[in-house]
Amino acid sequence: MEFYPHRAEILARLQQIHAAGRMRQPVLLTGPEGSGKEATALEFARRLACVSPGECTPAKPCESCAKVVTFQHPDILWIGPAPAKFDEDDARALFNAKQADPFFHPPFAATANVGIGDSEHPGPMTVRHVIRFLQQHAFQAAQRVAIVADGQRLNVSAANAFLKTLEEPPENAVIFLLATGTEGMLPTILSRCQELRVNPWPEDELAALLCELHGVEAAESVAAATVAAGNARRAAALLQDIAPVVRRVAIAWLEWITTRRRGFAAILADEMHRGVPPHVLNENQASVWKGYGKKGATDRRSGGGKAADGVAPGAAGLRRDLAIQLCEWLVLLYSEIMKCRELQDTWRPRVPEAREVILQAAASRSTDSVLGDMARIDACCAAIDRNLNIGLLLAVLSEELIDHAEEDRTALQGS
Repeated sequence: MEFYPHRAEILARLQQIHAAGRMRQPVLLTGPEGSGKEATALEFARRLACVSPGECTPAKPCESCAKVVTFQHPDILWIGPAPAKFDEDDARALFNAKQADPFFHPPFAATANVGIGDSEHPGPMTVRHVIRFLQQHAFQAAQRVAIVADGQRLNVSAANAFLKTLEEPPENAVIFLLATGTEGMLPTILSRCQELRVNPWPEDELAALLCELHGVEAAESVAAATVAAGNARRAAALLQDIAPVVRRVAIAWLEWITTRRRGFAAILADEMHRGVPPHVLNENQASVWKGYGKKGATDRRSGGGKAADGVAPGAAGLRRDLAIQLCEWLVLLYSEIMKCRELQDTWRPRVPEAREVILQAAASRSTDSVLGDMARIDACCAAIDRNLNIGLLLAVLSEELIDHAEEDRTALQGS
């Protein structure tokens, strides 16, 4: 087993850049969520700091590597988006979650920014903290490494404050910016970095990784890798006991949208708001749904039972988590509608049990309308993540999606 489940081809490229003496220029790793950018950067940092290369293993790490994997190495710093009030205790809870799950993504990452930080007390997840860190001499390793996750979420003041450091990094400093894309990033930031593109995980590599990390059967890992389309974070979530139950609800939801059954969709929104098992589930599935809520201590998005505000997720947090999972599944099903329309007779469903409803939707929807609906689902997901009213958001979303399905069908019949 590797220390970090890195992308071998990207790591090899980074090692080439380092050997050529070009690592002083900051590196921008861009690629979709769950593609391994962060784990690859951490693995590179670990290898730079390792004192026993070739001998060190996860089972018997050297002192340096043991500190790296627990986020306690004095010469390696990771930061990412965080709420304004985020202290050292919050940071340690986040690092514990990331140590347990290399693809862990905190709940606030979707809506928080990477901030500049207070001038006197910048806080652990701020650009000023990174700048101060890089200005100090390495303590144990030959170089200091700073990794800034979700660089596309640098706010304007943080990005401007970071410019000088990116343009003239201190001696023996290595800087990584990680981003899902460059849209919205300052051109001056981009011009100072050397960009490497990280593509989604190949299905066979991701399936093997899931077997190694989670100890699941090969067939289960292959199915999760196929559905996740190269996103390791999504694939790991698909291995939870709750995943097939949420998938069942999402498929029913898509069917109600496609067949314009407003009453059923409204009932689902109310059930999600109240935290009761959706009526479409059978007794065993409803039991799994209830059991997920009773676990209570671990929201997969907050880690270690600590939510974005430092409070255990509780019933409200779990309802929010399930609603977000449901929206994520609906986005995936809508992406299948797009693929079905594009590939037609050569299309093979990633979710076989949804085949018929996807075929029905693909035959009655327009591409532009489906793309617009996917954006609306994503926006609803982000709003739920901000603690807004789950029932109201899902009810409004369902009405909008059904309206668009009706408009497409009417346009098709009139053509």
